[in-house]
Amino acid sequence: MKGQYFSFDAIIGASIFILTLVAILSYWYGVSNSIEQQQTVYSKEAIRIADILYSPSSVPYGITVNWSDKHIDLSKVESLCTATNANVVLGSEYGVAVHFSDRVGDVVPDDCIWSSTISDGVTEYTLANEIYKVRRVGSYVDSEGNTTLGYVDIYVYNPYV
Repeated sequence: MKGQYFSFDAIIGASIFILTLVAILSYWYGVSNSIEQQQTVYSKEAIRIADILYSPSSVPYGITVNWSDKHIDLSKVESLCTATNANVVLGSEYGVAVHFSDRVGDVVPDDCIWSSTISDGVTEYTLANEIYKVRRVGSYVDSEGNTTLGYVDIYVYNPYV
């Protein structure tokens, strides 16, 4: 059958092409949606708070030594832990909790978890259902100049439970 436009081979080839195109497009839109979900308001707020905390001590609520030395000043961390609710201090409309820990996971300094509380010492984030976490790695330095590796975990969450 010479000159037949819709031959069996052409129909099979076109259907394979269309199925492949649909599979690629659905994968692409799925990946782009997951990328958009990573850029939620919670993630932007957590990164904003991390940038504030990793500013020098001369900046309000900054915990590093200076702009060129990014060691975390333990005395500044201790003063933050006695401050009022973290979200009020950092100017966030969301709930905020900041955990300072060493590389083993122990809280540094002892019992220093800076967060928002509802009442009776219950933290809001234990009841929240939308939580975004950012972990920054740093090196803590004490007043004697001793350093230890650790983490700063920043949780931003919806305080309305």
